[in-house]
Amino acid sequence: MEVRNKQRQKVKISCLPIALRRICKRVIPEPVIAALRSAKKAECTLAMKLLPRRMNYYCPCCGMRFHSFETASFLQSGMFNPVRYEKTNQRVFCPICRSMPRHRILALWCEEHKDYLQSSDILYFAPEKSMNLWLKRNHVACTTADLLSSADLKLDIQSTGLPDESFDVIIANHVLEHVDDFRAALKEAHRILRQNGCFICSFPMDPSIEWLDEEEEPLTAEERLQRFGQNDHKRVFGMKADRFLTEAGFDVEKIEGKDYPEEILPVVGPADYDMNILFCCRKHQTERTIADKEM
Repeated sequence: MEVRNKQRQKVKISCLPIALRRICKRVIPEPVIAALRSAKKAECTLAMKLLPRRMNYYCPCCGMRFHSFETASFLQSGMFNPVRYEKTNQRVFCPICRSMPRHRILALWCEEHKDYLQSSDILYFAPEKSMNLWLKRNHVACTTADLLSSADLKLDIQSTGLPDESFDVIIANHVLEHVDDFRAALKEAHRILRQNGCFICSFPMDPSIEWLDEEEEPLTAEERLQRFGQNDHKRVFGMKADRFLTEAGFDVEKIEGKDYPEEILPVVGPADYDMNILFCCRKHQTERTIADKEM
């Protein structure tokens, strides 16, 4: 216990400058923060022109190149278990749009399938700011959905109330660990996805777990933080969790960071369960659907 306390103190001490940055964000008006971000982007743009050989890293979400990725201040919120972040690279955040590895992997996958996405009806659950930026820059329209935050539709992914086969593409990046019943969410995504449509998802994957570790009865926020790494997570998946996607009726293909260039830093992190593996889940045609088309 004493060793763990020392480890937590070490994390807190090392994050003091970041904590000061968080305080500044609370004190400084948003227009000033926006101006500072614009200045940072302008700085990177100038560096890209003057020192292109030193700009070794790239963020496909915002389209910027820079000298290095940055750390972030989220550990100070108390929502996360710092032990989960001690053995992984923390310098994984884009200095412009704050994307993480999984966002950049998804953005490059989207680049590869841009034509398909531009012609598809897309439903995006809990969209990240960095991915919203990619969608806007690439003129890809989508319908956003969230139960708690501002979005086009206020929806519960476990029971949307939408008609069958409403969308060609559904995206849910790190959503399934938050819901009460992830199997119901997968079933619902399969229902509202059109035939041959694509459900793209990702979730925390603990390398020490094979299938799944989830609460069997309600836990306190502190118990969730210690067990799952974050106080609003209700489970953590294992390395063979794609089985659950197959059981929901999908044909599953992995989108893995190892298949993407080092310049986007597609690494494990910032937490040790951020394997940065996404899944492209296709809804196969049923015999009934094929027969309907032939008619």
